[in-house]
Amino acid sequence: MAKMTKQVTAPHPYDTSYFEGLNRPSFWGNNPYRESQRLRTLSALCQPRKDDEVLELGCGTGHYTRLLAHQVRRIVGVDFSETAILKARSGTNADNIQYVLADIQHLDPFPRESFQKIVAIDVVEHLADSQFAAVLSEVERLLTRQGLFILFTPCRTHWIERLKDRSFPVKQTAGHIGVRSERELGKFLERSGLQVKTVLRFETCIPVLRLLERHLKILPVMGSLFVSRLGMSASKTGLEPTPGIR
Repeated sequence: MAKMTKQVTAPHPYDTSYFEGLNRPSFWGNNPYRESQRLRTLSALCQPRKDDEVLELGCGTGHYTRLLAHQVRRIVGVDFSETAILKARSGTNADNIQYVLADIQHLDPFPRESFQKIVAIDVVEHLADSQFAAVLSEVERLLTRQGLFILFTPCRTHWIERLKDRSFPVKQTAGHIGVRSERELGKFLERSGLQVKTVLRFETCIPVLRLLERHLKILPVMGSLFVSRLGMSASKTGLEPTPGIR
């Protein structure tokens, strides 16, 4: 597969300190406005139902696993970090939650078409191209015929991400080795036998700037410069994609 994104080869330490700060609020990058975008993605695109079997990829400490649990029949959170899984297991007592220590590129314990919904919130930007392709291959295998894959991720075309690509005047977020554009994500999904159904295009969460970007992101030519995050759903049903939601 041709290289599509700027890759960073230095490994990121997904250690205890990383997971302790994972959901810590910050004024600029992880404030309530950004969290509302994640929750809107889950609500609008995942549309959890009481009979759903759900898989969360890169579940971390289980924040979104727990949020979805009361809305579905069963949810399985998978992460390759033992630290994350131990913290996730210590934070829940719901009967319908299972946490599994595994590499999301290799989910052999789960049989084909096991899940109606597969969710990846702030995960795919941590994957190099070859890793992302492997994960999508597993997603295609594990989804039921009417199933949905839902992701939430930074968008490479945003002006701040473009500055991060040059490491001036701001550096890329640690661990973000695969930030991709909407077009790049669509190509990866298509090559894996998945078809984009719906796209949510979110403005920055930075106060004041977000008020401007909310209007600028819909411009026909320059709008992609002001799309900070993408929420996307994809299916392997072959249905026609629905128009993107602004």
